[in-house]
Amino acid sequence: MKRRSLLSLTAGASLLAGGCAATKTPNTTAAAGAVQGTGDMGVVVERAAGALTLVNTSRRQAVGRVQGLGDLSHASVVFSRDARYAYVFGRDGGLTRVDLLEQRITHRVMQAGNSIGGAISADGSLVVAQNYQPGGIKVFDAHTLELLADVPATMPGGERSRVVGLADLPQQRFIYSLFDAEAICIADCSNPRQPRITTLQGIGRQPYDALLSPNGRH
Repeated sequence: MKRRSLLSLTAGASLLAGGCAATKTPNTTAAAGAVQGTGDMGVVVERAAGALTLVNTSRRQAVGRVQGLGDLSHASVVFSRDARYAYVFGRDGGLTRVDLLEQRITHRVMQAGNSIGGAISADGSLVVAQNYQPGGIKVFDAHTLELLADVPATMPGGERSRVVGLADLPQQRFIYSLFDAEAICIADCSNPRQPRITTLQGIGRQPYDALLSPNGRH
């Protein structure tokens, strides 16, 4: 018998034996219904308790709870591209990364004194927080929450403006408003440790929120 044929028969027999063994030993975790797609998962913010209730949106039931998230009186949440991780921005400046499948906190940093939300880049690599105190934005690695850049929102007199209306743009850019300075800033974070900031002045008093066109241009 040719060596190639012998190898093929041997490999086929091994696969068949492995298949029989797998049939005899089922995955008990999957059989128990513990495995679920991340797209099924959602969160409910418990503002007064500083916690998240994790919910399965297909079954419409609570499946877990994560505590220790700080002041969530004005919390906001964004999700990783694979929908497994939730990034929770607390009013007290806390930024927390929560694993929805393992139902636990993976990383947490206190990044400011007063925060009002954040955004995640389209490619899922960067998380940016917008802050009231001290006014500005901070750029973090989405996997480790390592601080990559601290960008102050400085007004002409040297004081800092509160930052609001943060949204992600294509090509690792972010747009946000300076609430106290009548300005909009665009941060190009293609080099996340050295963001390039473009400022548009005179856009009106106390800009607060932002919406983007579907193509991300306006």
